[in-house]
Amino acid sequence: MNGTPSTNLKIIAIPFAGGNKYSFNKIEQHISSSFEWITLELPGRGDRIEEPLLDNISDMVDDLYLNLPKYNSEEKYVIFGHSMGCLLGYELIKKIRKNNLQLPICIFFSGKGAPKYTHLEKKISALPKELFWEEVRKFGGMPEEFFSIKDLMEVFYPILKNDFRAIENYSYSKMKRPFTIPMNIMMGEDEIGEDEVDYKTSMKEIKGWANETDAICNFEIVQGNHFFIQEQPKMIAQKIMKAFDIHLI
Repeated sequence: MNGTPSTNLKIIAIPFAGGNKYSFNKIEQHISSSFEWITLELPGRGDRIEEPLLDNISDMVDDLYLNLPKYNSEEKYVIFGHSMGCLLGYELIKKIRKNNLQLPICIFFSGKGAPKYTHLEKKISALPKELFWEEVRKFGGMPEEFFSIKDLMEVFYPILKNDFRAIENYSYSKMKRPFTIPMNIMMGEDEIGEDEVDYKTSMKEIKGWANETDAICNFEIVQGNHFFIQEQPKMIAQKIMKAFDIHLI
């Protein structure tokens, strides 16, 4: 959206590994001017390219928290995260609650199983460059067209290695009290399965999100692979906007 909309309805978006503030432009284009879309950006990418990368989830969450707009009781927001953005969003909401700040009215996570099951059997961040890219391609960690642009691959290589290292070293800590926030979990049908070697996500891992909240947790499987959000941006935008109608009643 152009300009700064005057609205009390906010959407806070957190990108996937290697992502930046422009990662969700396709979705944002379908968001009504009744909402303000804000994509948080980590150091070392996008407009913050000159800043040093953060190499662990905890430090990334601290950075996101410092850059999170602080809302009053009249302002309502949702948090949307994709892939690594789900993990960051989950830990960010824990930090928001710990600091007694206003919580989102609901959560939208896509492209990732529950944090309890976050693991990568292969430590791909330590692989040589050629093998690293082979595994990223197999993982579905970047849109397919990305691999045809060599200069772009060079730019993103250190960022992606860093982000995968952060995911690989993440340690899940179960909450004493689950969230009381409604959750919406979406996955592409092509990324679901039992084969960990090919980085598939099982239904058990997906359903595990329900253990992280005492509120309703909706699950939806949509057509596409890990990057279905780029293939169906209008659908994603409509579902996020509709959440405000549902949860503000």
